Amino acid sequence: MIEVRDLRKFYRTRFGEKLVLDKVSFDLRKGERLGVLGRNGAGKSTMIRLVSGAERPTSGTIERQMSVSWPLAFGGAFQPMLTGVDNIRFISRIYEQDFESNLAFVEEFAELGPYLREPVRTYSSGMRARLAFAISMIIEFDCFLIDEIGAVGDARFHDRCNYELFEKRADRAMIIISHDAGYIRDHCNRWAVLHEGRLELHDAFEDAYTVYKEVIGASLGTAKPVVSHVNRAMMIESSQRAALADDRFRIHVQQGDWARDSRDWASAEREYAAALALYPYQRSYWTQHGHVTKEQGEFGRAEISYRTAAALGVPEDEVADFIQFVAARQDEGDAAPAVRGFRPGLAGSQPPGKPDVETFAQLLWPDADVDERCQLDLLRSFATCDALAATMIADPRFAAAYSALHRNGQPDSGASLHPDVIERIRCFFTADLGRADQSDADAELKTTDQILERLVARETLAEWPLTAQALQAWAAKDFRPAVLHSDSKDRFPA
Repeated sequence: MIEVRDLRKFYRTRFGEKLVLDKVSFDLRKGERLGVLGRNGAGKSTMIRLVSGAERPTSGTIERQMSVSWPLAFGGAFQPMLTGVDNIRFISRIYEQDFESNLAFVEEFAELGPYLREPVRTYSSGMRARLAFAISMIIEFDCFLIDEIGAVGDARFHDRCNYELFEKRADRAMIIISHDAGYIRDHCNRWAVLHEGRLELHDAFEDAYTVYKEVIGASLGTAKPVVSHVNRAMMIESSQRAALADDRFRIHVQQGDWARDSRDWASAEREYAAALALYPYQRSYWTQHGHVTKEQGEFGRAEISYRTAAALGVPEDEVADFIQFVAARQDEGDAAPAVRGFRPGLAGSQPPGKPDVETFAQLLWPDADVDERCQLDLLRSFATCDALAATMIADPRFAAAYSALHRNGQPDSGASLHPDVIERIRCFFTADLGRADQSDADAELKTTDQILERLVARETLAEWPLTAQALQAWAAKDFRPAVLHSDSKDRFPA
């Protein structure tokens, strides 16, 4: 048994002492698997390190009446100047194990190849984790401490890890922490939530998960994060990292995955949509959103999602067949336009996705209802963001929205935009608009009219030649709106 009583841990910082764990107590017996949920920075890894003995508590006691592993996927026990082989030799001697058999097992399991004979300091974090896990399996501990092992390696490696842990060592005690709530649900028989230093134990996963969602605020709204970006390509790339580090995003996609696995397509769509409302440029879950809408027969919505996934960087061949499938079921006479995949370069030359259409609509058509059919027509018709924005300016809906501005030459208050939409517009149309080294007038842009006036006043949008031409034509009162027929399939000619 492991008995933890009144465990406290402080870290000294330049701002004073930071309390990480506060009077944490629990028991763990053989065969029990305790899964710990908690947001980033809650102290989960700290608790694991204290139980392992890698760190000492500030106060409290940990009584270990069985052998305990180091944290799996934690490479701190290695000597970085030694090779992987030498580390195996060293650990084998400490635990009085046969080195040759241990080496053979680790070579086969970790699949590090020649790197096993290179210094550990040259390893990536993933390679260190694979070595740590493999070495952990050669020592028959009574209790295994598992710290985010699900983040290491590919699916085949995960399956092998799960077999070694949960099949061959099903009688052992375990403490498991992971950002993947499904991993904890599937592999634990006790659960706990760690928040603000306190550990709350639960007998049912559903109870623990409900508390976890409340703790991270997943049910308290969908406030979008505001992040400054230099350009659209960097915004797309940073969204991948930021989304996966956001507990709210992970909660929504986790619940979406569970609903999808249960074939509850409507619930899965709601969860994926909530996740994408937080990070609309997170590419991979647009594909999942397309799958679950397709299963509901919402083929137009599915096509929008698949096209968006490709525009944001999902390989074209992964969604091309899906796009043709859903297009063929929308009673279209002609085949759908080919999928347009992301390409690096100027923002205006990149293909648009649903978030781009919505951003342009808020700026250029603030009074219009851009429904699903309209979004799909726009995505099908335009190969670049520049062509899309220019045609939206040449549309009567733009003239209608800005008739007062056009007539009087002076902006009114305009429609207020959410800060993250403003940031997108800034990084789309010009890299320096609104940056700290620009004028106060740029920095205070908050409404549609203010932004539009500023764009026109700059006289050039180097990355957006078609958009610049359309804006200048409108500003010079040479604007002649084309007659676009609402009943025409080609109402948005490229």
